Amino acid sequence: MTDPSRPRVLVLTFTPIAREPRALKQIRRFAKDYDVTTAGFGEAPDPDLPHIELESSPKVRGLQSVRGAYLLMLLLRLYRLLYWTNPRNTSAFERLRGIDWDVIVAHDVQTVPLATRLAPNRGVIVDLHEYAPRQNEHSVAWRLLIGPYFRWILRKHVSHAASVTTVSQGIVEEYRREFGLETELVANATPFHDFSVGEVGSPIRLVHSGIPAPARKLEVMIDAVKETSTDVILDLYLIKDGSEYYEQLKQRAAGSHRIRFVEPVPYSELLPTLNTYDVGLSVIAPTTFNLAWCLPNKFFDFIQARLGVIIGPSPEMMRFVDEHDIGAVTRDFSADALREVLDSLTPEKVSTWKNASHHHARELSSEKQVEIWAAELARVLG
Repeated sequence: MTDPSRPRVLVLTFTPIAREPRALKQIRRFAKDYDVTTAGFGEAPDPDLPHIELESSPKVRGLQSVRGAYLLMLLLRLYRLLYWTNPRNTSAFERLRGIDWDVIVAHDVQTVPLATRLAPNRGVIVDLHEYAPRQNEHSVAWRLLIGPYFRWILRKHVSHAASVTTVSQGIVEEYRREFGLETELVANATPFHDFSVGEVGSPIRLVHSGIPAPARKLEVMIDAVKETSTDVILDLYLIKDGSEYYEQLKQRAAGSHRIRFVEPVPYSELLPTLNTYDVGLSVIAPTTFNLAWCLPNKFFDFIQARLGVIIGPSPEMMRFVDEHDIGAVTRDFSADALREVLDSLTPEKVSTWKNASHHHARELSSEKQVEIWAAELARVLG
């Protein structure tokens, strides 16, 4: 049931919204004070809230000729025509139009022209998860075609938003430098979990979770664990994406009793699973701009699971590690640098890190971060 006395807020994504962590945090918080509707691909993220399911890939006749037309529009930079001939965008507009929204919270650049055209009464809040113009900069075709398209959306639409947020300080500064956008930092923190701190024994239990993306150079962790003189084991909870890289990682670890590829668990089970380990590894090679300035979910997952953390010299994660003494930073992103840190591990040192994570878990939780969104929404509505 909608409440006409409360402002109407639409949370909009072009992703399976029930698996979109930032959107889920917003939805839970905003629903306390506002009449929230969700819109995105797939099932409703909250059974108690109205949901408008969007089509991720509406059927199109003559798909090859359509793709050719899209490529031509990209080459000619006919971006407005490109956006509004995309069936996903036009289908979403038809499903969402005619509703008197007060504020639309639009996730990532591709939802913003749609949100702007829907013309909410108080404006659009944009959550830019990463630095959009360089999301896939390792691809030459992406840099030449999609990057300029995203820059157009930023200049034409995002620049007129009532509020803009993003995920790390380096990305905040780059949006300001490149586009004159003033963005608010909301980190990808994890909800508070009331866990106890586990004992550290031998071997010291290391863990990493995530996607097997070649740009992240996960082989560094495998090589370092194979070579360290410290008694450790490493469990890798990697999504089985069927990629050649995933198989290469398994082959690289073959024959080592220290490294295991463990069946991934649902996110609802991930934190209790991580809590059984000692140290989370988050050494992510800075092979792209967004990876160089990353502050990933897994980093905060490790803190809530009461683990120590070992990271590479990634500036965003370093701020938290140095300030709260929750782990160690390698001198660079090489396997040798990580091996040096692993060689220095003792149960006593790791136990100190774990207790520091426990001490700072509440202040580094998403409950603190989500209030930044709540304050921005209240400001826009007020």
